Amino acid sequence: MSPDSLSSLPSGSIERSTTANPQAVVFDVDGTLLTTDSLVLLARQLHRPWRYWQLALLFLPFWLGLKLRLIPAAIAKERFLSLFITSGSDLERQVEGSFQDLLLKHLRPAALRRLRWHQQQGHRVILCSASPRFYLQLLADALDVELVATELQRSPDGLWQPRLASPNCKGAEKVRRLQEYLGTIPEGQVEAYGDSAGDRELLQWATIPHYRSFGPEPRPYPPFTLGPLLPVVAVSLFAYGLLGVWSQGDQLLPILGRLWPQILTGLMLVLLGYALRYGRWRLLLHQLRLYPPIRADARIWMGSYAFTATPGKSGEAVRSLLLRETCGIPATPTLMALVVERITDGTAVLVLLLLNLPLLFRWQVPILLPLSVLLGIALPLGWLGRRPRRQGWLTTKLQRRLPGRLAHVSGDSLQSLRQLMQPTPLLLATGIGVVAWSLEGLALWLLLQGLGSTSISAGGAILAHTSAGLLGALSLLPGGLGSTEAGTVGLLTLQGVGVAVATPAALLIRLMTLWFATGLGVVFLIIGKAFTLDVPKTNHQ
Repeated sequence: MSPDSLSSLPSGSIERSTTANPQAVVFDVDGTLLTTDSLVLLARQLHRPWRYWQLALLFLPFWLGLKLRLIPAAIAKERFLSLFITSGSDLERQVEGSFQDLLLKHLRPAALRRLRWHQQQGHRVILCSASPRFYLQLLADALDVELVATELQRSPDGLWQPRLASPNCKGAEKVRRLQEYLGTIPEGQVEAYGDSAGDRELLQWATIPHYRSFGPEPRPYPPFTLGPLLPVVAVSLFAYGLLGVWSQGDQLLPILGRLWPQILTGLMLVLLGYALRYGRWRLLLHQLRLYPPIRADARIWMGSYAFTATPGKSGEAVRSLLLRETCGIPATPTLMALVVERITDGTAVLVLLLLNLPLLFRWQVPILLPLSVLLGIALPLGWLGRRPRRQGWLTTKLQRRLPGRLAHVSGDSLQSLRQLMQPTPLLLATGIGVVAWSLEGLALWLLLQGLGSTSISAGGAILAHTSAGLLGALSLLPGGLGSTEAGTVGLLTLQGVGVAVATPAALLIRLMTLWFATGLGVVFLIIGKAFTLDVPKTNHQ
């Protein structure tokens, strides 16, 4: 397909937009205007299939690090470029000719029709992409549009290099670059089209957003998306399978078959723990004088667990967004309730650790037990308690951890935090956390009993589970992946449980807690999406 032939394509029957006339129209490229990733398309164009897959295997660790949010996108992109494109080569010569036609063949028909419609209306059309300019300029020239993209460095002799000369044009950087490129836009009229989390800030900034849509009506970026969780789930389950086979060999499936009674009983204990935790959430909302409908609130509360496999569980902040959009409750107080929920989870774990340390170290000093309980509750909560500066420190840390859509609300949240930092609700919330964590520890103990390990006590299993959970939270890895499982195995082996038993038990308890909660959360989010309109707005004091 040549550039000239594009003008002869039928525009289709696209209705005139009912929204205000935009001053600029922005199209994301990869996955929006094109049906594929243009950088991957280039790599395939430059290498034979066998060589492409060799290089893809070398890039796999960086891809996993990117999907698990362990390395920045800019570093992964530079590594991709350095692998697939020889440093110092003349990239313009490599992509000229047939690659332009290849890009045009991958244009999404609906997106192209919409772009042509905007041009017919006299709108200023701009492509904005995180992919490099050196080949996207071919596409922009063929479509007769402007381009804002990631820039690469040039060597002294003028050749492109596989290193970024500008920040990666993704997320908030897209908005910054467009604002710089466009200057002052009358009335801020920008219409934007995007398809991924990298376009979220662009779609939120645009006056007329189109998320995965090319119709005339606006479609904003959704309050939540499950896409980023899929690689984490896939990698985790694959690793669990390998570890299970390594530890049990061909006996893995028979062992799972024998453990069904313990697994089902353990799941019932875990569900009871969720019910108690939801009661704690309602207690915190009551302290803030917030009373959303229980049915809607419970659905949203459980739905937020779909994002529990995020660093520090920060993804669960979607709970505040959904409560605001569904029940009309401001996000600030519910965010503070979520923070206090996490704090009392931590103090509950600390109480359980101190209570069960004598079991691990064989201490026989009864006076340590009440002292441990007192210190475990009083020290963390007293440190935060009624100290405005310390509470201010907490909100500052929160602001750094929250998603961009919610970070701005944490600055004026001290009043809600002070309401929650009262002795009675804090002690009750910590007590509920102690019981809920203990139920999960008992589920682990049942699994160990089913696997034939009778030497460890219920307290020892609770100690291993809670300690490993704390280690995973401190690691700030998504869901504590790797660190929690390794911690559970290590603490079980310290108490005399063999690795061949500790490994499947650790993997199973993670499936029954983290991944069971994630699965339930996804189900409740889907249900919530179907019934959102049926939930009435509620008044709050």
